[in-house]
Amino acid sequence: MSTPKHVAITKALREQCRELPVGARLPAEKELAARFEVSRMTVRQALDALANDGRVERVPGLGTFVRRPTVAMGPNLTSFSEDMRARGLRPTSRLIAIEEIAAAGDVAADLAVEAGAPVIRLERLRFADDEPMCLEDAYLPARFQRVLDDADLEQSLHEALAAAGVVMSSARRLVRAVPAPSRDARLLGLAEHAPALEIVDVFYDANRRPAHRSRSRYRHDRYEVRSDLFRNAHSAPGAHL
Repeated sequence: MSTPKHVAITKALREQCRELPVGARLPAEKELAARFEVSRMTVRQALDALANDGRVERVPGLGTFVRRPTVAMGPNLTSFSEDMRARGLRPTSRLIAIEEIAAAGDVAADLAVEAGAPVIRLERLRFADDEPMCLEDAYLPARFQRVLDDADLEQSLHEALAAAGVVMSSARRLVRAVPAPSRDARLLGLAEHAPALEIVDVFYDANRRPAHRSRSRYRHDRYEVRSDLFRNAHSAPGAHL
């Protein structure tokens, strides 16, 4: 079965948007229709799909402009790589540091080890379509040293752990806004002291054993956290007013 024309055009324009700076104007519908030898209606379908993905903004009377999609972190347990792929973005990482250190108090408590016990620290800069999205400072118990020795740490850490039989099945999450330290801001492409979304996760395996603790600082302009909220059935509206 052949690919529908508007789908093929969407894919081609998505690649073009990746190469263009934010705010760049795409060619007009008439020009795109001539380039791809299709009707303007078909081009409009492709542009609508890109707009729904957050890759372009369509301004009536002015044109279609490139933007970068905001990634929403939902209530389900997913890795960074899964989040990016689900949105049609290409996840990659750059390993900045890997070392064995003595666990500080907060790390030790989260990983259920003694303070000062050896843990493995990873620092990675995470990208989506070659643009920096977050700076991750991760800690794992020393028992994972062999797994990490064999893993490609510029790919998904959770996929490497899963391949070794350790699947993350639950997590505890803390989200807060912080000013990005100078070094973090530089790596993330932010202005100095710009706000960052800091997320601290403690991941647990199927036996509720802590396996991974991370503190990630995300670009404030590319990431958001979404949750579904429900009223407690035993709490009457206005009971605490």
